[in-house]
Amino acid sequence: MKLTFTFLVLFLCGGLAMAQTDICAIDLLDGPRVEALANGDRVNLEFEYSTDEPGGVRIFARPFTDGALTPSYGASGSGLYTGNGTGTGFFTINSGDVTVDEVRFSITNADQSEILQEFFIPVHYEFGENGAHNFSFSENPKVASFLHGEQVSTTFDYNAQHPGGVRIFVRPLTNGGLTPGYSASGSPLFTGEGSFTANFTINSGLNVRVDSLRVTILNDDQSQLLSEFFIPVNWYWSSVKITNLDVQGGNFAANNETKVVEFDYATTLPGGFMIFPRPVTNGELTRNYGACPSPVYRRDGSNTCDFTISARNAHVDHIQVRVTNPEQTEDLLVIQYPTSLYFGEFGFRNLVMCPPSPARLAHGRRVNSYYTVNNQSGSDARIFVRPLTEGELTPGYGASGSPAYAPGATAADDFFTINSGNVLVDQVRFALTNEDQSQDLGAFILDAHYQFGDAVITSAASPEAEDYLEWKVFPNPMVDAGQLRLTARETQVVDVYLVDMLGRKVAQWPAQRLPSGTSVTLPVNRHDLRLASGTYFLHVRGAQFTVTETVIMQ
Repeated sequence: MKLTFTFLVLFLCGGLAMAQTDICAIDLLDGPRVEALANGDRVNLEFEYSTDEPGGVRIFARPFTDGALTPSYGASGSGLYTGNGTGTGFFTINSGDVTVDEVRFSITNADQSEILQEFFIPVHYEFGENGAHNFSFSENPKVASFLHGEQVSTTFDYNAQHPGGVRIFVRPLTNGGLTPGYSASGSPLFTGEGSFTANFTINSGLNVRVDSLRVTILNDDQSQLLSEFFIPVNWYWSSVKITNLDVQGGNFAANNETKVVEFDYATTLPGGFMIFPRPVTNGELTRNYGACPSPVYRRDGSNTCDFTISARNAHVDHIQVRVTNPEQTEDLLVIQYPTSLYFGEFGFRNLVMCPPSPARLAHGRRVNSYYTVNNQSGSDARIFVRPLTEGELTPGYGASGSPAYAPGATAADDFFTINSGNVLVDQVRFALTNEDQSQDLGAFILDAHYQFGDAVITSAASPEAEDYLEWKVFPNPMVDAGQLRLTARETQVVDVYLVDMLGRKVAQWPAQRLPSGTSVTLPVNRHDLRLASGTYFLHVRGAQFTVTETVIMQ
């Protein structure tokens, strides 16, 4: 059996303020949660743990498909974990063509008579005849910048059991289609097990963003598609690139304190360009910011830029780097680099959410937060941690209150839960007030993805749907955008609309009149539709059928 990728699980870091039974971090080593595996390939787990449960605990990870344990799975048991240490585990699917869409983490007491904590994380692992997995990349898949012609490499393990062998292609996608101007390596004939490195580049265009990689597995003569899946990435190609961006100093600064952004740049332009690093909060330029101007750059080099926040309490979650021509009439490159900086009279350090986002939990299960708050306001203050759905307090929530935090650094812990309804928490708000709650001191808002409900909601279609229509949503999950492709088997009119986790219609397309044998592709753009990250349901309704597809916006 071939060992595949590894989870690193931090089980309640010992320094947290409240000792509970929690899993607080799941790290896929920057790898994707989307893979194809041959039957018998293992998903391995490594975890660090700490617990104060007197008799110790047991930790189990199990594969789920459509809300139930995946058929034909095999998995390791659990030793007894006490105190602090490390442990290992695995699961696999031994037969059948199935997709694992969630992994359930369960922590029980020693005799397994009580479940102390349980939650699900979303994944997409296709098990069957062939595998392409253990993906690693020459650049950070979360964000990277390239000049035209610079290659990025993707290395993966394969397990090819299809008679005659298979071919595996990795191709860049933008908004659901092949990225214009790309060139890529071909595929040899794969048989048995081994490793391979594919590469591609983008040769033209300004601010070209590759938002996902399409991995296809075909038979030897490419006449049959055996498997296809999509890996989210965030890579940019242009005539200018920005690399090695770093914000100097710690993650907390007082208002008007200067933060320094360091970066390297390179270009293929014969003329000049300008670079503007700017602070961003929740997708918009941070309020009350001030930042450096830009000189005109004409060659490769390094530089710095200062910025600050002059008022209120603010959480800067990204540094936006905008590169323009000298007249600032054309954007050559716009990249958002993730960061976590706090400005104002309150600083947060070592913030940990348990379980980590994204996750699905049953009603009443808690999401705990642990952090150190640095109160420099000169008087006592309170902090209220609350779940939000599309900017409003999530219906059916329950949450902890707040003690009065004296000036200085204090360890803090809070929780929230959802007690009813199938809802998605897409943000967590840390609201600051003075001690008697008569004054609003501001709020920090963090993006999140916590689905609460009794069972996972899955895609479905009426039995006769395939007699009338072919449909495909790709990529899924979507980073920012994707497509819905419809092909009519019979002449018909269909309605297409998008619904959120609360059942509200958030988007609708014009009625599609499809003659028999024709196809239409509809764009699904998160920004154009003003959609938050989370889970949505795409409905296609004809006169004789209905189709519902779950769409994940990342």
